Amino acid sequence: MKVVVGTDAELVEAADLTSLSVERRGEADVDAVLRAAGAGSAADEHAWLSIAWLRARGPAGDAEWPAGFAKMIHYAASKGWADAEHKTVRAHIV
Repeated sequence: MKVVVGTDAELVEAADLTSLSVERRGEADVDAVLRAAGAGSAADEHAWLSIAWLRARGPAGDAEWPAGFAKMIHYAASKGWADAEHKTVRAHIV
């Protein structure tokens, strides 16, 4: 899945639970846009994305997506890519 950041933050490719990244469009201030959208924050080459924000934008009607998303977050946490409270998950900014 990917969060595209331009003038706003938008979740795209939500069905792809094998990767997570943030794509900067143009000269967007990724941190400011993520914070304004309630989607997370960013510093340097990484963003910390709100797990609740991502979950709320999952594909409607896909009964298997919530379990797959939970598995992705669990995997990220096992690698140290989620905070201790499981409120945010780290993603590379590309």
